[in-house]
Amino acid sequence: MNRISTSHSWWGIPLLLLVGGIASDYITTLIGLGRGFYETHAQYHPLWASLFFGGAFVLLAVTMPRKRPWSLGVYGLALVSYLGAVNNVLVILGIFTGLHL
Repeated sequence: MNRISTSHSWWGIPLLLLVGGIASDYITTLIGLGRGFYETHAQYHPLWASLFFGGAFVLLAVTMPRKRPWSLGVYGLALVSYLGAVNNVLVILGIFTGLHL
């Protein structure tokens, strides 16, 4: 019987990047809410973001070969989790105006 290798050594850095991205998005969301902005996605919660990105991360980490360029997909997904934080910072700084509803 073949077993899926569960060597966690190569999962460490992308997993930390993923958690950092979700945490930074949540922190910047809280800062924005404290400054009078509002969340345009009423159902936003870091738990949902964790489930979405975590599920996609595990799916990619288990199914993709560990060789380049395939392993870059795992790192890319981990870095995509920072897009929400970048957007939030740009809105807070006034570079993006946010949505006008």
